[in-house]
Amino acid sequence: MPIPLIPVLLGTLGGVVAGALLRQPEINRLRKQVQILQAEIQRLQALVEEQNRQIQELTVRYKTLKAWSFVEKAKQRARLEGAVMHQWAFKEYVELLCAQASERPLSEEERAFFNAYENLLAGLHGDKDERLIIRNYIRSKYRHEIERLVTVDASRLVASVEAVNVA
Repeated sequence: MPIPLIPVLLGTLGGVVAGALLRQPEINRLRKQVQILQAEIQRLQALVEEQNRQIQELTVRYKTLKAWSFVEKAKQRARLEGAVMHQWAFKEYVELLCAQASERPLSEEERAFFNAYENLLAGLHGDKDERLIIRNYIRSKYRHEIERLVTVDASRLVASVEAVNVA
């Protein structure tokens, strides 16, 4: 007995159509959920891009501040070195004053430094040559102390001035 093929095919086709129609609400719900998830992905990607932009901007600011800090530290160190160098110049000047008071002869370098420093103290800021004489003389004698920012012990300096006998 042959099974009529047409009714079987129609029954199968009807079952497929009925199954598809029964699942259509679920398919529609899943499509909406996919659309919502795709919109959420786009929103999150935009958020990540904005955060990456902010991170890059903050990185640029951080590196700029780091470089600025480096420059400021260098400036501050130069100021400190200058202040320390002036302390050592003052010490040397006082020692040379004491040497003159005790009638010890000064060397040519000491005399050049002494005269240049006296002009500086007198308000005659002098030319660059005098400032260079002061700088070179002090650096040649106290380079390591200046580089290590070692300050002058003022108590020893005061004691040496008090010990001077001027007749």
